[in-house]
Amino acid sequence: MKRRDVLAGGSAMAMAMAMGRPAKAATEFRFAHFSPTADPQHETAVAFADALAAATDGEYSARVFPNAQLGGEVDVVEGILLGTIDMSTPGAAVLANWVPEMNVLNMPFVFRDWDHYTEVAQGVLLDRMAEVAAARNIRVLGMLTSGARHIMTTFPVEEFAALTDKKIRTVQNPVHVATFNAFGANATAIAYPEVYSSLQTGVVQGADAANTNYYSQKFYEVAPYWAQVSWLFYSNCLVMREDKFQALPADVQTTLQEIGRQTGVDHFARYRASDESTLDLLVAEGVTVTQPDRAPFIDAAQAVYDEFLTTDGEREMLALITSS
Repeated sequence: MKRRDVLAGGSAMAMAMAMGRPAKAATEFRFAHFSPTADPQHETAVAFADALAAATDGEYSARVFPNAQLGGEVDVVEGILLGTIDMSTPGAAVLANWVPEMNVLNMPFVFRDWDHYTEVAQGVLLDRMAEVAAARNIRVLGMLTSGARHIMTTFPVEEFAALTDKKIRTVQNPVHVATFNAFGANATAIAYPEVYSSLQTGVVQGADAANTNYYSQKFYEVAPYWAQVSWLFYSNCLVMREDKFQALPADVQTTLQEIGRQTGVDHFARYRASDESTLDLLVAEGVTVTQPDRAPFIDAAQAVYDEFLTTDGEREMLALITSS
């Protein structure tokens, strides 16, 4: 605990004793995320922590652990469910291993553009996702994003056929694996902290990312070709364990939900601005940017929908998106 926290805690205890009632112990949540401190994800995590402390007069706070300090996304979700980690912002691609309905967020080309994505993800879809995830002991407090995903490679991608038989890293999610296999690649699921070294050593010849994390993680150093495909708007969820959430006082639950939702709205705007401005920085670094025709990618992706969206619940989620 920081010195100022100790001093503040001591003052609160003295005041409470003077008033003839016991002091209420402060609660600090362990908040893990996977991006470096220069990334908008970290700025958002800090903004959430600051808002929580301010709204609760320091009674509740969050200590942020950036850059996968507490493990990769799968590790952290498992940690939340085990109680060793309190909060995180894992991708919907990873959360879908526990909440299959979240796979609708992983469907290729499901969102038309940033405006459509923002409207749906911050509205009815967020409410429905929170309801479904709660039944799996996961509380969704807000919807975040890691931007529009493109394809980085060690070779130029001018057209769809360029990916044929190439080893491409994907998130640890079967929909992502199936999507890149449908694109003709040899998809390989690898944890995010291992992407740079896997590209550097030739374990894979490409991966996907957004402009922002492609730049902030310096992936361009080992994969300098950047095909602008926008195959997916990658969603993250701000989550904690449902039963831990339910054990909190009702007013704190309300505060967490309000702050979580607003944090997501602010984050979407922050990440969109970052993605749009970062492309020029990548060009300045010598990255070769290509614009392959998206039509063959979109056509190939239909097989992924047919394979994975098979239940009524999953089709309901899809309808929430496509009808908006």
